[in-house]
Amino acid sequence: MSQQALRSAPQPATDDREVDLLPTPVAADPGAFPSLTFLLEEVRSPGMVRADIDALISGLGRMPAPEEPLRERADLLLGLLDRNNPVGDYAGSGGMKVRHAAKEALIALGYPYAMELPPELLETPRVNGRGPGLSGGDIVLAVVSLLYQWGGLAAVWIFLEYSKMAEAGEVSVGIGAALGLSTGVSLLGHHQRSRDMQLVGSVVLWAAAVVWILIALPSALFTSGVALFLVPWHLALWTAWSLRPEEEPEKPPARLSPPPPSTP
Repeated sequence: MSQQALRSAPQPATDDREVDLLPTPVAADPGAFPSLTFLLEEVRSPGMVRADIDALISGLGRMPAPEEPLRERADLLLGLLDRNNPVGDYAGSGGMKVRHAAKEALIALGYPYAMELPPELLETPRVNGRGPGLSGGDIVLAVVSLLYQWGGLAAVWIFLEYSKMAEAGEVSVGIGAALGLSTGVSLLGHHQRSRDMQLVGSVVLWAAAVVWILIALPSALFTSGVALFLVPWHLALWTAWSLRPEEEPEKPPARLSPPPPSTP
């Protein structure tokens, strides 16, 4: 076959069905998400539930749609930041308040809207409870404290055995097991955001800190204060404070029932 025949040979036809199987890029649809005005009306409705608050907080975290007026969005956010607006005090299932989400959304709009942020909201208020989440430092502290306390229990075990106290080993092992279990429960509770597990673990951790303090104080009288540095009361106290339960999220207001129809 000549080269001219090869060049003139028709190309194989492409099956239209194969072309249809190729993925077609789809642009994100701004209208796929409800507007902030709609989400806010849902939260204000009498049948509001926790999921409506979560949806509003999630909507505040999204970037504005291209056709959404930024001035209108900023005015809505400023209304949520108003201290007299009760919606700003509503908290989602994760513990975040609507007011905090509105503050972050207003800052994300940039200049000049972020300049309208009220000055009293520039500083984060302190809370008595622990913040949500579990950091790596909390885990390291809990593990180091647990190992140190197990070492202290081993020293107590040896002392009780030397004093010929019956069942000293069983008591020490039982206390060590309870301490390790409570530490694990507390860590797991913070990881899974279970406040009940956090409370159970926190009670034992605080009790252990008190027991170590009661051991360290009289021991310091016989060791010229050396026991205050060796007895792990400081680590136990630090761990109990670090793994204290999170602040309980605020419950949404009770569902309002419609007023009874008036009779003529």
